[in-house]
Amino acid sequence: MRGRVRTVANVTVKGPILKRLPRKLDVLEGENAVLLVETQEAGVEGRWSRDGEDLPTTCQSSSGHMHALVLPGVTREDAGEVTFSLGNSRTTTLLRVKCVKHSPPGPPVLAEMFKGRKNVVLLTWKPPEPAPETPFIYRLERQKVDSEDWVQCFSIEKAGAVEVPGDCVPSEGDYRFRICTVSEHGRSPHVVFQGSAHLVPTARLVAGLKDVQVYDGEDAVFSLILSTIIQGTWFLNGEELQSTEPEGQVEPGALRYCVEHNDLQHRLILKAVKHQDSGALVGFSCPGVQDSAALTIQESPVHILSPQDKVSLSFTTLERVVLTCELSRVDFPASWYKDGQKVEESESLVVKMDGRKHRLILPAAEVRDSGEFECRTEGVSAFFSITVRDPPVHILDPREHVFVHAITSECVMLTCEVDREDAPVHWYKDGQEVEESDIMVLEDEGPHHRLVLPAAQPSDGGEFQCVAGDERAYFTVTITDVSSWIVYPSGKVYVAAVRLERVVLTCELCRPWAEVRWTKDGEEVVESPALLLQKEDTIRRLVLPAVQLEDSGEYLCEIDDESASFTVTVTESYQSQDSSNNNPELCVLLKKPKTRRLWSRFPPWRRTAGAE
Repeated sequence: MRGRVRTVANVTVKGPILKRLPRKLDVLEGENAVLLVETQEAGVEGRWSRDGEDLPTTCQSSSGHMHALVLPGVTREDAGEVTFSLGNSRTTTLLRVKCVKHSPPGPPVLAEMFKGRKNVVLLTWKPPEPAPETPFIYRLERQKVDSEDWVQCFSIEKAGAVEVPGDCVPSEGDYRFRICTVSEHGRSPHVVFQGSAHLVPTARLVAGLKDVQVYDGEDAVFSLILSTIIQGTWFLNGEELQSTEPEGQVEPGALRYCVEHNDLQHRLILKAVKHQDSGALVGFSCPGVQDSAALTIQESPVHILSPQDKVSLSFTTLERVVLTCELSRVDFPASWYKDGQKVEESESLVVKMDGRKHRLILPAAEVRDSGEFECRTEGVSAFFSITVRDPPVHILDPREHVFVHAITSECVMLTCEVDREDAPVHWYKDGQEVEESDIMVLEDEGPHHRLVLPAAQPSDGGEFQCVAGDERAYFTVTITDVSSWIVYPSGKVYVAAVRLERVVLTCELCRPWAEVRWTKDGEEVVESPALLLQKEDTIRRLVLPAVQLEDSGEYLCEIDDESASFTVTVTESYQSQDSSNNNPELCVLLKKPKTRRLWSRFPPWRRTAGAE
């Protein structure tokens, strides 16, 4: 079929391209494809492309009006959309390549196996009949008995015979063989050689034994790697070690051992070797390999049994602190360090050693004992991070948020009581720590802590906190700037009474702690059974239990530069007021003794505070 030419039929149309390509063209694989196009004008240059990519000019030719594209020996890669373009005109065809079906070659014949030599097998066969037209090779495969996998051994170009030595197999065993013919058109069925052959690979040492040095009580591991999988024998001081058991002993009470074989690696593990095993000679033997190594036991180094990791501990003052480090060897020396400096024993720091255990003791820890401690011995250390804090402090009073209202120049005192006299306390105002000054005094008296504002101003108000440890007491202080101390009365009060009647003069202040001074006709009064001075919260009273004629006069309740004025008039009996009286503020008694009515310029709801 090779060399055949498939030429397309042309379609005649009008335009620059007179004869166009057909819609599709089918070509067998290996044939030559020829595409022809005729143009209206001679000598013009067109463009051949496949799937948008220009085709090589070596495949193109033109003569006069005719343009040709020749694709020799097409393959499936040549399939695609072939286009001829001339200016704005173009013609396209779909080139399809059809595969030619080929038959695979036949199998070899007369396959035989000969086992005349030790550890070598001879395999012979004849070429297939009829012989394939295309080039071919023979593929030889092996299979270990009791295995399902076939593995390729050789690829052979000529028929005849081949020897398979033991070195061609990975491990000792019985092997079967088969052969097939392979060409570009496929593979023939396998032909199995009758029988099997026992083959043993020749081992080579890839990684040999090395002398082993271990510490007393550790396991000693000897290992080697061979070039092939093969059984071997271990020896200890010339005595063969049995490998039938996973673990064995040389003799009762003697050294225990374990033999392992994993593919190409062989291992001998001597369990928990002792000082008396030092100098033992270990050997390994298999066909083609002899190797040995020596065992040396070193003095076991000291190491830390506990703690394995850094230990972080927290204590409160006066607690007993014990740090313990356990070593692997008894009575082995160790040293203690704090923050990098070697510690010195004292009454407050004691160092003890008991067998493997080393202890550092702080009988009554202090805050200054906090730090990083280290138990150090021969290159290994145990680390302890110790934190000593004062016991937690608690606030006893106040337990709730306190709101304080005061007026300008008033003394404000905030008190906080804690459960420990030596507990540090810090005061804060609006989130900033308070610094003591003349306008803000800090006092400490045992467990009582005070913040005093001797003469509070509106700017001193804010949110205060007393911080003790993790606890806080909250205070909200409001300072009000007031213009008057006296709330009532706001004007002069006139009181009319008859002799022996009870008279009460009342003055209401804005603060309960304010002190007043009572005067009569400019002279400070003196308290007596006939003149009583009373104080109740913000109310101040002057009481005349049985008023006399001589008690008449001008009374003042004074505080700073302010005063409340009361005019008291005492008569023998009730009298009618002259209608011509021009003083509208004068109070007239209209009832019998022991009963009175006050007239004033104050509204009814305020009258009871002025006089009774």
